[in-house]
Amino acid sequence: MAEFDALAAGVRPSWEDGSDALPAYVRRDREQQLTDRLVQAGARGGMVLVAGDTACGKSRLALETARRVLPEHRVCQVPRGGLRRAIIAVMHCPKPLLWLDGLEDHDRLQGLDLAELRSHRIPVLATVHVQHLAPLTASHSTSGENTDTVLSTAVMKQASVVFLDRAWSPAEMRHARTSPDPRVRSAADQCTHWGVSEFLAAGPELWTMLQVARRIGGNPRGAAIVRSAVDLFRTGLRGPLPQDLLTRTHHYYLAGASGDQLRPEPLEEAFAWADGNRVGMTSLLQPVTGGARLPFAGLLDDVPDHLSQPVHPLVWFEAIGCAGTARTAWTVASNAQREQPLIATWLWRILREAGLASALWHQAAALIQDSRSEEALQFLSEHTDPTDAFARRIAAVALSELDRLDEAERACHEAHARGDVDSLAHLAEILARRGHLDDAERAYRRAARAGARNAWFNLGVLLADRGETRQAIHAYQQAASAGDRDALANRGRLLADIGKTRAAERAFRKASDLGDHEALLDLANLLKRERRTNEATQLYQQLIEHGDARAWINLGNLYADNDRPVQAEHAYRQALEAGHPSAHYYLGRHLAAEQRWHDAAPHLRHATDMGTTDAGLYLGLALKELGNIQEAKTVFSAAARAGLPLAAVAFAATADETDADERRALLHQAADSGDPDAMLLVMVDLEHDGDLRRAEALRRRLADCGDPVTAAFLAAYSPTPRAAAC
Repeated sequence: MAEFDALAAGVRPSWEDGSDALPAYVRRDREQQLTDRLVQAGARGGMVLVAGDTACGKSRLALETARRVLPEHRVCQVPRGGLRRAIIAVMHCPKPLLWLDGLEDHDRLQGLDLAELRSHRIPVLATVHVQHLAPLTASHSTSGENTDTVLSTAVMKQASVVFLDRAWSPAEMRHARTSPDPRVRSAADQCTHWGVSEFLAAGPELWTMLQVARRIGGNPRGAAIVRSAVDLFRTGLRGPLPQDLLTRTHHYYLAGASGDQLRPEPLEEAFAWADGNRVGMTSLLQPVTGGARLPFAGLLDDVPDHLSQPVHPLVWFEAIGCAGTARTAWTVASNAQREQPLIATWLWRILREAGLASALWHQAAALIQDSRSEEALQFLSEHTDPTDAFARRIAAVALSELDRLDEAERACHEAHARGDVDSLAHLAEILARRGHLDDAERAYRRAARAGARNAWFNLGVLLADRGETRQAIHAYQQAASAGDRDALANRGRLLADIGKTRAAERAFRKASDLGDHEALLDLANLLKRERRTNEATQLYQQLIEHGDARAWINLGNLYADNDRPVQAEHAYRQALEAGHPSAHYYLGRHLAAEQRWHDAAPHLRHATDMGTTDAGLYLGLALKELGNIQEAKTVFSAAARAGLPLAAVAFAATADETDADERRALLHQAADSGDPDAMLLVMVDLEHDGDLRRAEALRRRLADCGDPVTAAFLAAYSPTPRAAAC
């Protein structure tokens, strides 16, 4: 079963990402029901039928469930018209599974004798479009009915049917949003009226339809209309596209494809073709109110290179003319800058002459954010007024990114002199970078009093870094009062640090109510520390529903802390499935704590290979318990040298006489870092070797460390007779 090819099984491909034409599988709600039916069919024979709409995921669900439930079965795939021959073949095959994808294509089941297959305990797994299910199962009372129909009816009455919905449930969408496959996550974010599987399957098929439609005898005008809609979205326009805009722009594409020589269909017929359902309920264009259209979102993303063509030059000008806001105009011009720079030059000129200087500022800021500060300076020089105060401040930011701080300071002063108060805040940032913290604080306060954006927030950051927590809390409060959501969360973190948990909770709740996802995670962690387990669990579940894999880790820790190991393991495995980078470490550590060393070792090895130092300690312990002493010592040593004191102690406990030098070096390194366990071992070694002066110095350090366990050991410990005699 594992070798059965998914595409051969009837699973529809998606765009390839360089490795696999198939997207990652997403668990479906009907999987358990299908599992139960397949278990029965595998044991006793019989037909299991998955029914649903086109591209709803029938074949993929059937394939993945069969791979898991019947892994040792050999698949016999039935070609059209070859049902009887396939049945003869499976009778001589060890542990066969008869696979009938698209049951409606198999001659109404002529030749399928379920009783015969059941007598040999041969399972049959089939899929069928739901609209064909009624004709197959319809009962006919006329004496002259077709033999094929009678046989189909008899067969269908014995089949166990699992219905798969076209629309995906909230639980299925949550699984999709946390998929390791970016294509699946993207589809889950975009599809609304269709399921994820239909969305993924539709893109390649619709692009193929477009290529065919462009030819004589096809729908060349319809294809040009769809292409113009797609390209208008590629320019940066969003929202429904008016029919008159599509009517106007499609001529550019139709003319480029030989125009009248293709004998294009009438305009009304072209729109009808583009609006028609193609894959399931998916159409190339989605009609909306007022005669406007939206292109199918799957046509917009990840188009293969051989299908991708530049946006027609005149479409950029149509798009800039239809931009309803300065932000949209900037988006169009910015996209043109990236794809067709010569056209972008004209678009920036249009925006400047239209008085939309903010679009130019956005472009310069975007270049800086993209680490292209030199280009930003060049762009400002070419397209903005040299007396523009805002442009001077953006130039100061670009100069700062290039470490040209003297020029950046001058630009800030110039911008401030022309009335830009926010330039004071950036001047403060430059002063802070130079280490002039007192001057920076004064500049931030001036900027804040003048109403500069982010001044109070940045002042809070500066004060917090200087350890002036209460003043930082006040600065964040001022920023929050001015509507800064991030300041609320930062204030909450500082309040939590100084033990003001109720005030911290209020700040986190207020920030999360305003949409701050990180504040919601901070709130859940705060409630966890306060042992308000049920509330913390609810918040972690809320975060998980939004696709935050970190919440699975924290929920696992919560379960582990409350002695619920089964739930903890489940949470860690969910984090692993969601692709969280630390999931292998937490799952391996949990399994090690359960003394499931064989299960723990692979996860801990993966975490160690990925650079998680703490994983080395647990991997070493697992290897030691599994009898791999030499490898365990190697792992302990590497972790200890990487700065993990407990690994040095573990190495010392595992070492033999051949490891004396390495044991001494690792313990001394750990003791120098202040680890009490390592210090105790070094103290005992020194006393054993007769170095009482250094041993006594370590004893005093240990006595001062305030650790009760260490104090108890020192009270009960007395030097060995050999050490006392020295």
